[in-house]
Amino acid sequence: MPASATAQRAAAPREVAEPLFQRLAIVGLGLLGGSVALAARERGVALEIRAVDPAVAGETPFARVSLRDGVAWADGVVLAVPVEAVDDVVREMAPHLHRDAVVTDTASVKQPMAEAARRWLSQPQHCIGAHPMAGGEQAGFAYASAQLFEGAACILTPSGSEPCAVVDRVERFWQGLGARTFRRTPEEHDAIVAALSHAPHLIAYAFAQGLPDRETLQLAGPGLRDFIRIARSNPALWCEILLNNRARVAEEALRFRANLDRMLDALAAEDRATLLAALQSGRSAIENL
Repeated sequence: MPASATAQRAAAPREVAEPLFQRLAIVGLGLLGGSVALAARERGVALEIRAVDPAVAGETPFARVSLRDGVAWADGVVLAVPVEAVDDVVREMAPHLHRDAVVTDTASVKQPMAEAARRWLSQPQHCIGAHPMAGGEQAGFAYASAQLFEGAACILTPSGSEPCAVVDRVERFWQGLGARTFRRTPEEHDAIVAALSHAPHLIAYAFAQGLPDRETLQLAGPGLRDFIRIARSNPALWCEILLNNRARVAEEALRFRANLDRMLDALAAEDRATLLAALQSGRSAIENL
């Protein structure tokens, strides 16, 4: 994890006195995109909201439009699409994006968004990546909530070349949804979330593969459920996240394996002192959470 990360600014949620965007387009109306739309409407962050998502079935509270029409109309755009779709969506919307529009997103890996903005957008400095550290195992608009971002951390990832006014506007937008904002570079973000989210998911999935049969699992207590809860998340989604941040995830997984190997060696040698020290070190780290 980058040493410089802790020195950078953080900001608390805030109330907005007036809409930050007159016309907000949400591209992707799943759990995150739907929650952005609901929170922006409830908190008055946007005056009018339209959604782009041909895959959503049934009625929603928001007018649904094509990608072309949505980004041409909007002065603010939120991309809430899977990380593997980011480049294609940015490329498709680029010719139609309103010149003065500000773009942000919700992807769990930030390098792809930063690269897509530089590759396709005429004004990449108007794109400020963001990653709200919120969500759940259930996907889709049916599980969206206006309170999803309440008190959650949201990492903004400007590259450093963006106008301060644009970064501040995006920051106030996420704060207006209830989030606590932090600023990091895309590279720092991807290292941080590898440790805080991506590697833990990888490890939980790996452990879950070795679970015993259904009858035996009926004897499980809450400890096992707590440990493997995140392995209930969408495997296809997490496959793409892990692949897109594979180098950083591998670093964290190797760190975990080294710690685990030391504890296994202590067990094999009946080395009580070393094992106890490792357990105490782990507990102390958790107390910082």
